Amino acid sequence: MNRWQSQDQALDLISRVRNLELKAREVAEGALIGLHRSRHRGSSIEFSEHKAYSPGDEIRLIDWKLYGKTDRFFIKQFEDETRISAYILLDASGSMAYPEDRLVKFEYSRVLAGALCYLLLGQGDSVGAGLINRGDFKWLPARSGERHFSELAEVLARAEPEGETRLGPLISELANRVKKRSLIILISDFFDPESQVETSLKLLRHHRNELALFQVLAREEMEFPFERMSWFEGFENEGRVLIDPAQLKKKYLRTLKSWRKRLELLSQELAADYQLFCTDQAPGQLLSSYLLRRGQTRRRRGRA
Repeated sequence: MNRWQSQDQALDLISRVRNLELKAREVAEGALIGLHRSRHRGSSIEFSEHKAYSPGDEIRLIDWKLYGKTDRFFIKQFEDETRISAYILLDASGSMAYPEDRLVKFEYSRVLAGALCYLLLGQGDSVGAGLINRGDFKWLPARSGERHFSELAEVLARAEPEGETRLGPLISELANRVKKRSLIILISDFFDPESQVETSLKLLRHHRNELALFQVLAREEMEFPFERMSWFEGFENEGRVLIDPAQLKKKYLRTLKSWRKRLELLSQELAADYQLFCTDQAPGQLLSSYLLRRGQTRRRRGRA
């Protein structure tokens, strides 16, 4: 590689990082606008503001304004207690490279990951990132501060989807690295053997981490609109086969529906969040809806 090629690659990376930063900010700000427009008072991107009063807590820390609204006692936590460590795990395996000519699914997921980083850093949390790529786990430890956003964006911008997923062993590696209880958001199509996904998620939950599962699918993957005899090729070395879509469609859609239902049930079992993202829907709107629902769920649990 000569000097000019090296410079061109560096300029291309800088351009991709800046483009990702702009798109991520746009999605994050769109999500925030959705929150502000909501009629649900108190909706925010906060993951924890209060905890229920328990005997032994100092009475002077009771939030009396909240008591007036809810008729229940809550302790307002200090800023250092509400800050969290979060890890955004992005699936950069071959199946995320659909469609191959445009990488719509992976680009959508990458921007979504960047938007989450931007939101979390903006409220003072520490954020780290992990890439599941070619059977390896690429890792950036959690840190806080606005400057860290550019580091996260560079890691995300460098990634290209390829190779097998292998969620199980990689998430096991993450569980060993994350020593402090954290929020872990996994962005993937979850096209991995069901047993591996279930085992790895249960391992993360066993370490008392809070989980959020964001399943990203293309519309074609959800509806299977193909009609003509076609060659279907796997992105993770599954080979190439000639298929009549009419013979496969019902079984494919039934299998996908069953797996999505199992993923939702697994999320409930693990007290994890689950959100489906379709690549033809605005990510900011879906993210806003997710944050609203998350806030409502947490408030209901607080009243329980």
